[in-house]
Parts: sequence; C-alpha cells; structure tokens
Amino acid sequence: MAITSQFRPSPALGEVWLIDWQAAGLLKPSVAKPVFATLEQSLIIRKLGTLAAADRSALRDAIRQILG
Repeated sequence: MAITSQFRPSPALGEVWLIDWQAAGLLKPSVAKPVFATLEQSLIIRKLGTLAAADRSALRDAIRQILG
C-alpha cells in the first residue's frame, strides 16, 4: 500500500493513519492509502523501517475491510 504524508481531514475508507510513524523510520506523520502496487526488488532503494504492531494490525484490518 502507498504511504504518504498527505492527510485528509478525516480518514477515508481503507486509509490508516500511522500512530508510530517515527518508530517506523518515516520522516513525517504518515498515512497508508488504499492503493495496492507491486514493485520489482531492483526498484526498492532502501528500507526505512518496520511498522509497529498496532499499525500493522490496523493495516491488516483496513485490507480486510477493502477486500471483504
């Protein structure tokens, strides 16, 4: 899913506001958007970090909500 620092006033369907964004190594407060993509390994420049357990759980819930 896409992660961005562009927030809406309130989360839309499938969006997850990341609570522990700093612990995840992100540079700004961030939101995961319901935009799915796959990338070739060669396009990944670096790994910023890992989402905290609470954010991973919220992300899983959002994916279930989107996919049914």
